[in-house]
Amino acid sequence: MSGGHFNGNRYIYYQVRQFADELEHEIENNDNPNAWSYCPSYKPETLEVLKKQVAAINKLSEVMRVIDYLYSSDYGEDTFLEAMRKLEGHP
Repeated sequence: MSGGHFNGNRYIYYQVRQFADELEHEIENNDNPNAWSYCPSYKPETLEVLKKQVAAINKLSEVMRVIDYLYSSDYGEDTFLEAMRKLEGHP
């Protein structure tokens, strides 16, 4: 089945990951004006905080995917627990 248990099979974790990808793109283009000539030019300190959030959002998306796979019966409990241990940094 490959997921789809939560949120009416719309794979909400993919949308969360897409948000992170779009945020990362915005960070990379911080000093480049967009099509409307808007250029945020955030300070390096702000950009560093945003970069950390990209990593956190991506991790959250993966946690959501693993949980969805468990409830969709794509993962058994052992596979789920193994995946969560890896996400939490445990061997």
